[in-house]
Amino acid sequence: MPSWTVQPLLFGTIEVKKDQITTGLDAGMPVTVPYLGFYLTDGIHKVLLDTGINKKYIVDGKAWAGSPAAGGEDWVLKSLDAIRVQPDEIEWVIYSHLHNDHAGNCHLFPRALHIFQEAEWKELLDPLPSMRIRGDFDMSLIPELERLDSMKLVGDVDLLDGLRVILTPGHTAGSQCLVLSAEDGVYILAGDTIHVSPIAFPDMTEWTLMDGSKQAITPAPKHWGPAVPSSLVYDHYAWYRSIYRIKSMLRERRFLIPGHEPGIVGKKFGL
Repeated sequence: MPSWTVQPLLFGTIEVKKDQITTGLDAGMPVTVPYLGFYLTDGIHKVLLDTGINKKYIVDGKAWAGSPAAGGEDWVLKSLDAIRVQPDEIEWVIYSHLHNDHAGNCHLFPRALHIFQEAEWKELLDPLPSMRIRGDFDMSLIPELERLDSMKLVGDVDLLDGLRVILTPGHTAGSQCLVLSAEDGVYILAGDTIHVSPIAFPDMTEWTLMDGSKQAITPAPKHWGPAVPSSLVYDHYAWYRSIYRIKSMLRERRFLIPGHEPGIVGKKFGL
């Protein structure tokens, strides 16, 4: 079986309050988290997971919930250039989901096959009123993805040898994770099903930030269960089922790669 590597790419940043992503814990604590893309290769194929936020969603230096933010296509191009990969070389773009901060720069990859869940496409076409209020989806993606070469998946699919997607709804109806076989083990790229590691590991007392420093954080009480939901879960029943599934597949904590994890910027996995 081919061995894949994963390289997180910095597509921007946003400053949030920690209790927005670990509900009820460390209220008001500011933390800067990255908008991330992930470059995946087995030495033959070149795959990108997520395309970052479109700059139109950053107004006067602020994005979701009035949070200070930076990002846009310039960040995407700069990050790819830093690893000497050109947008036209990307064969497949896989989306953890189609929120505006994960699918905002799909137009940069006109030669790629764009892959997402059918359930996610349907949610993009007809979002809930609460999703419209929060501005989760960029409706201009609809004609853009119709113009691009797109593939809609239904459930779990083996895409390439050693590269599989699994449906993990909750954050959105069509959220999906990547399960990737590497030389040192099997990684799960969790997207926004698990934004950051303290969601999946409620006993954490320390967290690595983007600059490499350590931040003391409050562990969740044991009766809270196996995970701490963020404020961005629409279907809690589905989300907990997804959490149970992910954690049953996870052999060690180090094999989980959350979608906005600050401490992984500049690292490489699978070596």
